[in-house]
Amino acid sequence: MQPISRRTFLKTSLMAAAILSLARFSSDPVVKAAAKDIEKSIAQGEQPALHIVWVQGQACSGCTVSLLNSTDPSIVDVLIGQVKELSPVVLDYHPTIMPQWGVEHLSSKAAESVEEWSAVSILRKAERGELGPYVLVVEGAVPDETTAAMTGGRWCTIGEDKAGPLTLTEELLSLAGNAAVVLAVGSCAAFGGIPHGSPNPTGAKGVMDVLGANWKSSLGLPIINIPGCPPAGDWIVKTVAHLLLTVKGILPAPKLDKEHRPTFLYGWLMHDKCPRGSYYAAGQFINKYGEPYCVYSMGCKGPIVHCPITVTGFVEGTGMCSAFGSPCIGCTMREFPDPPYSPFLKALPAPVIPPAEALAAAAVIGVAAGALGSHVLKAKKKVISKSSSKEG
Repeated sequence: MQPISRRTFLKTSLMAAAILSLARFSSDPVVKAAAKDIEKSIAQGEQPALHIVWVQGQACSGCTVSLLNSTDPSIVDVLIGQVKELSPVVLDYHPTIMPQWGVEHLSSKAAESVEEWSAVSILRKAERGELGPYVLVVEGAVPDETTAAMTGGRWCTIGEDKAGPLTLTEELLSLAGNAAVVLAVGSCAAFGGIPHGSPNPTGAKGVMDVLGANWKSSLGLPIINIPGCPPAGDWIVKTVAHLLLTVKGILPAPKLDKEHRPTFLYGWLMHDKCPRGSYYAAGQFINKYGEPYCVYSMGCKGPIVHCPITVTGFVEGTGMCSAFGSPCIGCTMREFPDPPYSPFLKALPAPVIPPAEALAAAAVIGVAAGALGSHVLKAKKKVISKSSSKEG
């Protein structure tokens, strides 16, 4: 067999992926024939494809942007077969990046094939069990449609068919039935996130609160949460890759914490590996933004937040809140954006030391607590002196 370069392989793979996508809504016989040849080759040389169905609810698409920024591995690597054990993987449905749309985009000549090529038809195939094993990914919170129905409206629709608009709530319940696993990506899908914040007028919830904490997929797997606002792309892709390998029987399901977060990502506190942690131990806190010290005094919630950002970075191993002098606001936690994570710039009541470190840090906490108390006292004195001068 003649060897080929990585560049040639990537170009060929991307071209094949493009042809398969175009064939879904093109009536060109050349494109159709090419797609059939590619599908035949895949069928002869590979295992059955694994599928991803990604739906969006009350969201800003920030998690999708993160997905596209993934690098280790990237979502492109997964889809074009660079991760050998996963190949082939098909992203069948994603409203932001898929080529299909609605049911009105075809010419009258191809009207008989509208159902086959429309976006909604992909959801219907999944619901009927015709798509093959698939991971259902949910991005965005799920609203309570019963309250909207009282006024004849809807909170969140994701498409429509002959019967009318389709709400996220009804599609989630239908799609979850045949899913090999359900993955809630982002804090909105995991816990309700920003839409769930008080007073929560839409009754927004996370997927687990809708399906139930004890819900199991067709393979007996629980709902898996990847919170973050948004989570880093690598967290998403690593988890999706792990789950696809689980579906194939290669890896066991990832271990989860009590909030159904993978422990390989969320098993430690952000504070544990913070690059400014030495300043915390020394009791050196910032007085204003731009200083290099610990940002605990400016409201950082790192000591009570489970988040891997201080280890993984956000894109290609770099970028994180505290490294750039911004306090952690607890975006990976269930209560976010409500207390104790808000007000975002209000410091926690007292320094928190993880139990395992308590004895070794007994002397340190005295330094940190004393320094923080002094810092707060000075800040209060400044406020009092300013108000007194104004009154005088």
